[in-house]
Amino acid sequence: PARPTAPFFPTMASALCAEIKANALRGDSDTYDLAGFSPAWLTELVDQCLGQRLPAKDYVACKFVIGGGKKTRSKYDPDMLMHLTIALRAHGLEEDRGASACEMCQGMYKYQHDTDKDLKYLHVFPKLDLVKEDANGSGADGTGTHGTDQSPEFQCVSCTFEEFQELVTMNVPSFSQKRALLKRLKVMVSALEMLEKLLTEQKSLTEQEQAMYNSMVDVGDKVEYLNKELEKMIGKGRLTKGEQKQMVEDLTGKMEEIDLMCATAEAEGKQKKKDALVSKKKEVEAKMADIASKKPIVYTMAHEKELNDLRTEITQLAKLENSGKLLKGDELTKLAKKPRLEERLAALEGEDKGWFEDECRDVLFTPSMAQPVAKKKPVGGSKPAGGGWLVTAAKKSGSGKSVEAQKATASNPFAALGDE
Repeated sequence: PARPTAPFFPTMASALCAEIKANALRGDSDTYDLAGFSPAWLTELVDQCLGQRLPAKDYVACKFVIGGGKKTRSKYDPDMLMHLTIALRAHGLEEDRGASACEMCQGMYKYQHDTDKDLKYLHVFPKLDLVKEDANGSGADGTGTHGTDQSPEFQCVSCTFEEFQELVTMNVPSFSQKRALLKRLKVMVSALEMLEKLLTEQKSLTEQEQAMYNSMVDVGDKVEYLNKELEKMIGKGRLTKGEQKQMVEDLTGKMEEIDLMCATAEAEGKQKKKDALVSKKKEVEAKMADIASKKPIVYTMAHEKELNDLRTEITQLAKLENSGKLLKGDELTKLAKKPRLEERLAALEGEDKGWFEDECRDVLFTPSMAQPVAKKKPVGGSKPAGGGWLVTAAKKSGSGKSVEAQKATASNPFAALGDE
């Protein structure tokens, strides 16, 4: 079908903006199809909605369909990704391939090519003002644990370098958890740079800003260390299948961005720049092939069999309890065990597996294991995450040594990804 003409734009834009804002107020993330949108329409969409601070019940993600394979590509402007990201950057939004719907990722976006569905997406995480949920104002100002003395990132920036290494070993054993921590540390680096700029301009800091500035120790060295740990894991093939897929998707997005930059360089007659981009694309392709060639590791949960047995038994006892029939003596005896079984299940599920486990669960575990667990105790009381997981290599992937025991490799697979 023919694309709508310009006079109809206000209706389309207003309707989509209203839908996004209404979903944000409910705390709902949703998918929006941008088929037929022109560059001007995309700019207006960002100006009217995505570039503004939106009132919201919770942190949300806007997932936009911006392209696809042969069957759908004709519906979308071939340069939609470029037009939309330019508009977003103009309003201060930044790209972060590890972004998710959380406090720290407000004002970020990331590209995704879903090869299974053959669709291309741009995930946008708008800046939000959280509305009050109760009389106490819980969640009203959008502030969570970020920047408090209980948050993982604050613990990491305020400790010594040696203590930081211990925290990494104890609390972020997997690739995706380390990556999640790196993303947060980079936010802290940005905060530190902002504070240093204020001091350079001889501007006074608030009491809270001064306390944060005084607490930061060797932040740059810690970011460098974490990057090297991630490089080691990629070089040794210490990624799960989900983590491998995520990395390949990120690198695929990087290659498509390079293609766009190549086309721009060619149009501007900048042959040297184009040659450099082509060379960079080959490096990215090689890294993708290297990641895909390695057998993934598999994390299994400690006490997995006991957990499954407990869930099965509790489910059966719940059915018995709610059956409405007159129970016999042996049935009452079985039912009397239910509170004790529930306590044991809660204890096993509540074991601390490290930082960001819930955030990374989908790429860490197989679908059958990726079930939500009980709320964990405060971060400050974390015990070594290795006590909650077991790691085994997939067939032919080498020994089952811990992540921390792996030695460094020469190449830097993250050079092609850029900043998180």
